[in-house]
Amino acid sequence: MSDPVVFTGGPIETFDDGPEPEAVLVEDGAVHALGTTSDCEAAATSSPRRVDLEGRTLVPGFVDAHMHLLLHGCRLDWADLSGARSIEDIVRLLRDYADAHPGVASIDGYGYDQTVLAEGRHPTAVDLDRVDRARPVSVQHISGHGYVVNSAVMRNLGISASTPTPSGGRIDRGEAGEPTGLFFDSACDLLTGEGGVKIRNHGPNFHLPMTPEDRRRRFDLAQESFLSVGVTTVCDAQVSSRELMAYLQARDEGSLLLRTHMLLLSSGLEHLREIGLSSTVGNERLEISGVKFYADGSVLARTAFLAGECCGHAPGAGRGDDGYLYHEPQELHDLLVEAQRLGLATATHSQGSVPIGMVLDAIAAGRAQSPRPGVVHRIEHCGFPTDEQIARMAQLGVVPVPQPVQLHEHADEIVEDLGPIGARFYPYGAFQRAGLPVVISSDAPVTDPNPLRAAWAAITRETVSGAVAGEDFRIDRTTALAGLTRSPAALLGRRDVGVIAPGAAADLVLLDDNPMTADVGALPRIGVTETWIGGALAWAADGRAGLTD
Repeated sequence: MSDPVVFTGGPIETFDDGPEPEAVLVEDGAVHALGTTSDCEAAATSSPRRVDLEGRTLVPGFVDAHMHLLLHGCRLDWADLSGARSIEDIVRLLRDYADAHPGVASIDGYGYDQTVLAEGRHPTAVDLDRVDRARPVSVQHISGHGYVVNSAVMRNLGISASTPTPSGGRIDRGEAGEPTGLFFDSACDLLTGEGGVKIRNHGPNFHLPMTPEDRRRRFDLAQESFLSVGVTTVCDAQVSSRELMAYLQARDEGSLLLRTHMLLLSSGLEHLREIGLSSTVGNERLEISGVKFYADGSVLARTAFLAGECCGHAPGAGRGDDGYLYHEPQELHDLLVEAQRLGLATATHSQGSVPIGMVLDAIAAGRAQSPRPGVVHRIEHCGFPTDEQIARMAQLGVVPVPQPVQLHEHADEIVEDLGPIGARFYPYGAFQRAGLPVVISSDAPVTDPNPLRAAWAAITRETVSGAVAGEDFRIDRTTALAGLTRSPAALLGRRDVGVIAPGAAADLVLLDDNPMTADVGALPRIGVTETWIGGALAWAADGRAGLTD
């Protein structure tokens, strides 16, 4: 049992209607009372310790409903390529990283975006050979959906012109059929090596070889990153055996601070059926919450199935510029229907309207065959749904889970590629008008896990160039802040997080400005000074708490 704590001395924003309290009493890891300072101190079971907010604003812990913890840790540990504006920049940044880490067995980088490179293309193995011809060199695309590797990687793994392209994947090749070094989506299975994680056509494989020591360090780096921006509850949107081992190890060692919901990848659905998993399993700290599926590829990588989204595209056109589907339509249908039959919640990555329609058809069919009250299905990203599909999502209770910072960072080139329809990307306002929950997430490491920056992006829909992508799809501040707290918590089946209310978990964040009253343009710059989980200080800007001190 912990000593009672009273928070007072600054604004307390519960994001509820009505007057805000003057103080919050926390006991035994939960919110015990709200009200005046004297009332809260009187309600304590013993003499409480007072935490003076000193004008800072107290808000509920933020909830990120779609992120990738261990991959985010890789991003933090590898060379940062997000600022590269040419392939020369990529080579230079990797060489700098190699000089700073002379003992590493491989040289890895994250975050290049071919659309902003001066050369207007992806790097190749020839480019990366200039970094190191002997050691493996790999760079991961900003989308997380693929890698470019050097000749040493392909040589070590026996990848050649005779290597077939897996279903649901992409291998770029030269005139003689030899791989150029670019591997996307299911083709990344080829890069994980013998005994490595294999995804098949169930999604992108971002599981390059990793030692247990690397895994532990990157896990802690990622947790620290989320805590530093006030995130206290997360949903890991693709959990394979590697992520599961990392979470279980952290739980058993007592170092798992984030409240974590896991979506197991659909490649293991048959195994889940065999062991009889038919609902959520776990506790308030670590829970298996459902199954993650992939319908199509990535908008940012230009592998999403966008047939029909702009002039000149025809539904069913297949590969090429239209991207691709991971599964044949009937296979995806059967997988989703089976998950519904088992009673498992699903979260399906779907960007184009064609795959979104496939997912909705399968969910409707599965519910008709196997009604499972209380099982909530999601569509991850949900980039380009039609108005009719949005109405159908509301009818079926299917929740979209987009990431507005991707809109901010990439809408300019998406509009350039797709035309006016590109401004419809992640149409939050249409979701709100249809009565759908508004859920804001990061997809970290694809975008930084800064919740208030994401709220700003959803409110303004401002792009990097300063344009507004789809003014009709803006949302208001109150909805956006709920989209960081109570709405994603409800999606995860939680009523004890994302709120400040008696009986709720004492997951609290201290901010240096008030997100309800600050200028909207200032939201991305609001800083976190402390993050509390279960009534205990989990992270502090002054270094009093943290995993990697």
